[in-house]
Amino acid sequence: MGAGAIRAQNHPVRVMTRRIEGYRSNHPSLYTRMIGEFRNMSQGGNGGPYKMGYTWTTVRHAYFNKWTDAMFVKVLENLGESL
Repeated sequence: MGAGAIRAQNHPVRVMTRRIEGYRSNHPSLYTRMIGEFRNMSQGGNGGPYKMGYTWTTVRHAYFNKWTDAMFVKVLENLGESL
């Protein structure tokens, strides 16, 4: 697991909320993609495929393995996004 993945695992909801909020205007396509991934993971999904080095895994496994579904729900609520 890369250093970025380890940091994301340990970020509390408020930190991720602020980070994603910044993407809303600065990187709209990234914001849209992350909202879709968070919606998926808020319902127990894996967030979709993610290539880590030469190996395919999932967004949830790579970055949010320690997160509960409720944590994704809270980020979406904080951003004013629907589930």
